[in-house]
Amino acid sequence: MKWVKSMEVLGSDPSRDKKTLGDSSHLSSLGGWSYLISVASGRWQGSPEFSRVFLNLKILWFGKPEVFPPQKERASKTMHDALYTFECRQAKLSYTGKFLVDICFQYDDGAVIREKINFGQFPIMLKSKLCHLRAADDSRKLIAHKEEPSEMGGYFILKGLERVIRLIILPKRNYPMSMARNSFRDRREGYSDKAVVIRCVREDQSAVSLKLYYLNNGSARLGFWIQGREYLLPVAIILKALVDTTDHEIYVNLTCCYNEERDRVKGSVGTQLVGERAKIILDEVQALSLFTRAQCLRHIGEHFQPVMTGMQNDSYKTVADAVLRDYIFVHLDNNHDKFNLLIFMLQKLFSLIDQTSVLDNPDSLQNQEVLLPGHLITIYLKEKLQDWLLRLQRLLQEETDGEKKKFELSSLADVKKAIDKNAPKQMGLAIENMLKTGRLVTQSGLDLQQRAGMTVQAERLNFLRFLSHFRAVHRGASFAGLRTTSVRKLLPESWGFLCPVHTPDGEPCGLLNHMTASCRITSYYDSKGNVKDFFKMRMSILNVMIAIGMTPSSPKLVQAGPPELLSVLLDGRIVGYMSSDLIEKAVTHLRRLKLSSTSSIPVDLEVGYIPLSMNGAYPGLYMFTSPSRFVRPVRSISAPAEEGNDLELIGPFEQVYMEISCPDGGDGGRKTVFPPTHREIHPTNILSVVGNLTPWSDHNQSPRNMYQCQMGKQTMGFSSQALNCRADQKLYHLQTPQTPIVRTKAYEKYCVDDYPLGTNAIVAVLAYSGYDMEDAMVLNKSSVDRGMCHGHIYQTETIDLTEQSVKSDRAQRLFRRSNLDKSSHRLIDSDGLPYVGQRINPNEPYCSIYNEITSQTTSMKLKGSEPVVVDYVSVDVKNKTHLQKANIRFRRSRNPVIGDKFSSRHGQKGVCSQLWPDVDMPFSGVTGMRPDLIINPHAFPSRMTIAMLLESIAAKGGALHGKFVDATPFSNTMKESESESSSLVDELGSMLTACGFNHHGVEVLYSGVYGTELTCEIFIGPVYYQRLRHMVSDKFQVRSTGQIDHITRQPIKGRKRGGGVRFGEMERDSLLAHGAAYLLHDRLHTSSDHHIADVCSECGSVLTSSIIQPPKRAVTILGLPPAREPKKVTCLACRSSKGMETVAMPYVFKYLAAELAAMNIKMTLKLSNGAGA
Repeated sequence: MKWVKSMEVLGSDPSRDKKTLGDSSHLSSLGGWSYLISVASGRWQGSPEFSRVFLNLKILWFGKPEVFPPQKERASKTMHDALYTFECRQAKLSYTGKFLVDICFQYDDGAVIREKINFGQFPIMLKSKLCHLRAADDSRKLIAHKEEPSEMGGYFILKGLERVIRLIILPKRNYPMSMARNSFRDRREGYSDKAVVIRCVREDQSAVSLKLYYLNNGSARLGFWIQGREYLLPVAIILKALVDTTDHEIYVNLTCCYNEERDRVKGSVGTQLVGERAKIILDEVQALSLFTRAQCLRHIGEHFQPVMTGMQNDSYKTVADAVLRDYIFVHLDNNHDKFNLLIFMLQKLFSLIDQTSVLDNPDSLQNQEVLLPGHLITIYLKEKLQDWLLRLQRLLQEETDGEKKKFELSSLADVKKAIDKNAPKQMGLAIENMLKTGRLVTQSGLDLQQRAGMTVQAERLNFLRFLSHFRAVHRGASFAGLRTTSVRKLLPESWGFLCPVHTPDGEPCGLLNHMTASCRITSYYDSKGNVKDFFKMRMSILNVMIAIGMTPSSPKLVQAGPPELLSVLLDGRIVGYMSSDLIEKAVTHLRRLKLSSTSSIPVDLEVGYIPLSMNGAYPGLYMFTSPSRFVRPVRSISAPAEEGNDLELIGPFEQVYMEISCPDGGDGGRKTVFPPTHREIHPTNILSVVGNLTPWSDHNQSPRNMYQCQMGKQTMGFSSQALNCRADQKLYHLQTPQTPIVRTKAYEKYCVDDYPLGTNAIVAVLAYSGYDMEDAMVLNKSSVDRGMCHGHIYQTETIDLTEQSVKSDRAQRLFRRSNLDKSSHRLIDSDGLPYVGQRINPNEPYCSIYNEITSQTTSMKLKGSEPVVVDYVSVDVKNKTHLQKANIRFRRSRNPVIGDKFSSRHGQKGVCSQLWPDVDMPFSGVTGMRPDLIINPHAFPSRMTIAMLLESIAAKGGALHGKFVDATPFSNTMKESESESSSLVDELGSMLTACGFNHHGVEVLYSGVYGTELTCEIFIGPVYYQRLRHMVSDKFQVRSTGQIDHITRQPIKGRKRGGGVRFGEMERDSLLAHGAAYLLHDRLHTSSDHHIADVCSECGSVLTSSIIQPPKRAVTILGLPPAREPKKVTCLACRSSKGMETVAMPYVFKYLAAELAAMNIKMTLKLSNGAGA
């Protein structure tokens, strides 16, 4: 079985169907994760120190790894039953497979000994190659496995919960970016705020970032991180250590971009100061007496040997080679290529300093890519394997150095004991914990800017909520606390890749974005599902470029810089040089080859040509074939398409320098000298999947479209078709969903009807009563009684007796009903579990547990304040004699009540203020219909949701004609002839006129109370309304008496604990402003922590009072006990009872006095006349 070399999210074109959207999150499996294992163990293979410590032990390494599909745990090893995903959800298990790796070691030049080690359980992503659902390629097979008929996969199941790895924004790989940061000055004295930064990524997706700092004296330093610490080296030392070169060759390479004849010419990036800086850089090396490559290597090895693990006894040259290989431009395997790239970065840095080029914007999508789920798991697993080998090395050293017992390295049993001590099963557990918590436990940081928030729970509130988890792109948790707004801005470079309206309107606004419907992410797979051969693709690109006229890069070759020749980079490697005229021809030719089905040029090749400009971006041709890039399709109109294929995939880096026209036919202010070469497929391609579902969103104010994208994901809809096979902690379910009459093309494309979200309600825009003011709305009580917006909440409680018991009596607890308590028999069956369909009220038992040791029966009672119905009960039959685990799902009825929240698809949200009787609702004089919902007309002028009015007209016409109405935005601008582009209102109005209704959708209504005609015509028609999950039954909070805090004696907080409503400073100020000061006394004193304290008026102390109990008298009068004398309160400080008064005060005031006294601060009170309680 082959392993995955680089697991990742597959890219796909969402425009095909809904299933394709799911495929975009599948786990890509590539044969050859053995390369990852070899990289993780290669540092200690053949190490001289390792061999010397372990005498004749030559090599220790990882062998063949294997990951098996998920299987059930059985007592017999010969039985292997497949473990399916629905079983993991119900039994709260993790969907994992066994992870085995061969540990190989060789002793005394003998035979290689291999031992298969169990590294625990490795999480398996749904629909990946190792998932049992991979073969279920149609809905019938998925239903047979008790899954959704449209199950997409792309997530993990851990302890019964569905977890999704977030797509995190990272800097673009292998691309040097010029940046300015004030923190650069803090490195050391003399550093400027300018630098060129590059994030280099290896084939195994591990990354190392390099920073080329500019010093104020004209020199430069190259900074890189080793074991969490940054090291800075003079750049000339790195240049001389990479290749055997001279000072003259370095000087010529740095100054080739400057010529006196073309100084200040368009595109010139060099000035006469470049030569001065080159001399300063070379003089620094000469000052250290480093003249040859061997001397530079020795200098690096001598300084880095203490920090290179396992290389303390290696030669300086070996250490220096390891530093250059593992930390300097790790994406390149040739020192000459590293030399050329470092020269290029120096030229770009000097150009930035001389202001002949501008800074790159790291917040622009042009300079960004995403961290894919498979890449995160790969780099995290690599570090864990390296840590495991380090621990094994230390254990073997301790065993060989021990004097108490003999340890033979040639003995397989002794080596296995050391391996078992190293806890190999913690490897799979580390990956599982990372997916469950989203936290990275790492020492190196993995070159990431955050270590938490990597995963989120895939909530199935509704279909849109679940789908958005796979299309969301997060900027990073480290940016959430920044005060600057630059990272949140929507920049023009995001056009077509990130949706401009699908982002939250709260704290994560601009940080949590969503990809557009046509955007996808490149991967290791091509469009046919075959693994890409990157070496073959790059060679094909090089052959094409050389055939056009590119001069290949070679050692000792010095070429002129811009504007004569521009550098050509392919995936961060300088492959040659070309003139600007030839580059334009090469770009056009490459785009034609991308459209050709017979060409070996990849279709997702990103050809970013930055042309020559005055003080613009640093010019050059940058080509990218790597994964993790954003791409989207556009229509090519300049290059002749073959076989009708004119769709070209472009990236954000190249889009900035392309001429793309919008499909409305306008020039968009474009100059005639730059004719368009490409055209957008449709204007809706700039919107996400959820944003495309809003009808006629081009007629709404943009904030309303943003609100709908959020409220659409909070809708109480049809969350799952496999409801009976799920055990989610909470599920919302709409009982009577409907399909909208007015819909967009995206609604049918993504099959949203499989999971409907709302109801077609007859809405009247009318100020009918005082109950529809502001955002309040009136619902027709009869419509609600007939089932409109009825819903349920399903809550599942898992009872695991093995977790409640200790190891000694784990099998002594079981589900059993008590025979003594007959009152619970109507609720609980003989097996100790409730009857299905039984109604249970608060504080009534629903489960009975019997302890065989103590012979006691305990009942679990229902918490909360509302009754529930037992929907279903499922048990785990692993232990057939004594059931130990059960799932009980409760159903809570949630019909619309006053206070529940509703919204249309246009951001018009409101709260139900009244359930009005049907006889009192206004009725139409034409049809006699009464509206289901009344909304205030003042909701439209300021919010400008014109599309909601259009939907009402269109839905009325569609209902009368019996057809659905297409409400795709920007559709009116796509019509070719002017005769077709008539007014949308006229088109919709003609449908109403044909059926005898008013052209504008208004009708005459009569008052349901008085029966008289309303003075104006009322806008009435069907509108698709959504019921949101925010219900008053979950949020209302009221308290008269209850628990108090034991310290302050004030009411506790928390709705579940029966706490009170917070009365804060703003509420206090509002009552003071209204002159209702005595209400403050009632809220903050009488109804809070009212206390009567004894205060000494002599010394003013509230803490020194003491109660003296009078002695009891044994004398009785007439056989009756004597009356007790009143308590006597005295002041311990004054030693007198004189002046003791009772004062009413908040108890927290007395607590404050005690706290101050603990700090040796005395509080003295002065009592006035009549101050007593």
